[in-house]
Amino acid sequence: MLSVPPSSSSLKVQVFDKDTFSADDSMGEAEVAIQPLISAASAFGNIGISGTMQIGKWLATSDNALVRDSVINLIDGQVRQDVLLKLQNVESGELDLELEWVPLDQ
Repeated sequence: MLSVPPSSSSLKVQVFDKDTFSADDSMGEAEVAIQPLISAASAFGNIGISGTMQIGKWLATSDNALVRDSVINLIDGQVRQDVLLKLQNVESGELDLELEWVPLDQ
């Protein structure tokens, strides 16, 4: 779990391998815009709907590292976002994340 101030705009993720007898190697990095998730959670996070409803989308463009559009869903009252990112500063690689908004009062 990660505490995120409302003014945050992105989360930088660095990926490393795990080496037993030598230093871990960088596998790349990616930056996730979290403002779309924060905005959707602020608007829909407390409405108590069961089932699944799409409440937002972050579009893949040449200006971001998204492999495909990232959909934000309200699933049984929980705000979740699936994100597939191209790793940066590496020849190739992708990072698949599932983000879930959890209010601090829970």
